[in-house]
Amino acid sequence: MTPSVDDFIAQIQQSREKLPKKLTSKINEILARKATGEMSKEAGNFLHEELDDDKHTEEQVKAIIELCPKSLSQEDEDGYLPIQSVIFVGEADNSGDRRSSVTFIPSMAREGCRLGVGGEENRGGLLSIVPTAAEDDNTIAWLSGAWEKGPASDEFDRKRAQVLEKLRDFDLLKKADIEEYGLVTQALHPKKKRRFDFFTSWDPAALGARDSQWVVPIHRAIGSHVKDKKDKEKRFEMALKAGMKYYPERLGFLFCKKKGMTACKRAFDKIGVDIAMNIIRRCIPPSDNHPILHHVIRHAPDLEDDIGQYYPDAVCLRDTNGHTLSQLKFYTNLKRGKKTFKKNSSFFIGATDNQVNTIDPETGLCPFMLAAVGTKSDLTAVYYLLSRNPKLVGVQDNEVF
Repeated sequence: MTPSVDDFIAQIQQSREKLPKKLTSKINEILARKATGEMSKEAGNFLHEELDDDKHTEEQVKAIIELCPKSLSQEDEDGYLPIQSVIFVGEADNSGDRRSSVTFIPSMAREGCRLGVGGEENRGGLLSIVPTAAEDDNTIAWLSGAWEKGPASDEFDRKRAQVLEKLRDFDLLKKADIEEYGLVTQALHPKKKRRFDFFTSWDPAALGARDSQWVVPIHRAIGSHVKDKKDKEKRFEMALKAGMKYYPERLGFLFCKKKGMTACKRAFDKIGVDIAMNIIRRCIPPSDNHPILHHVIRHAPDLEDDIGQYYPDAVCLRDTNGHTLSQLKFYTNLKRGKKTFKKNSSFFIGATDNQVNTIDPETGLCPFMLAAVGTKSDLTAVYYLLSRNPKLVGVQDNEVF
């Protein structure tokens, strides 16, 4: 029968004086090595399976790592590092396990940097790819919400947002990561609202104001990957609301285009005009006097009737250049070259002096010049518009009559 560990140690102690010194030294080495290995394994298992931020402290976690440094690099049966395992513990994994250990991530990352977990420049495992990730997402992406499918509480989201803030304070999460790993998109869901707010407040441009490898969030919100209609509605409102907070002058990217289609038109197609317009009116209240119809004329003229019925008073507003809607429509039609004097004489004859005599601020050109440029220049229209005010010839410095 194999003796117990205690009995074996007792036998060694009793036989120590009788054994050769060299053999005694070897036995001591083996025991020390075995004990260290077993301790490291148990410590790793503890970090994976037992850690609980309601029961344990950061000091205890640091003590475990200090005693067994290799425990922080010990992978579980699925290949997860401890810093990855702790992400999945909690309500959103539907496992029934209600303990939480995600708050230890910053400490584990700092210690991991010191010990080289995951390799150099891997930020202690934060940049390690999650073994089961379908799209090669790393630890940061999954902490941001890439893996979450089931329901989650506000507390679940709050803890993860706090972890992200702490990682930023430790300079282990960088602003460039938001673009690099598409973190705004990862957090674009109501159950991840605190994380979404954290990323968008830190880097508002990620909402769509720059060139990016990622789909603009407001388009992503209503993309084909989102199967549930209600889910699309919530995400769309979330993205538009954030866009209006940081980019009201661009109407929250409502008219940002993807493959030639505006987010507004895509929302109409995916969730219906009435529902989409209810969301838009909540995010862009008519009482706030945003010149939404000016944006429509510039970017989505085919939606003028759909949107105009919900914003009838917007027809009286002026844009940032001080132009009325009728002036803008006049300039826009001229620039598009779709109106000719021969086929659309009423368009030119019915133009008001206010339309004919002012200068388009985007091009710096008078209306008769707009009719003259490009391959669709219309000499008859040019002559008519110029005859309405010959003094426009020679106008300089964008003078307005």
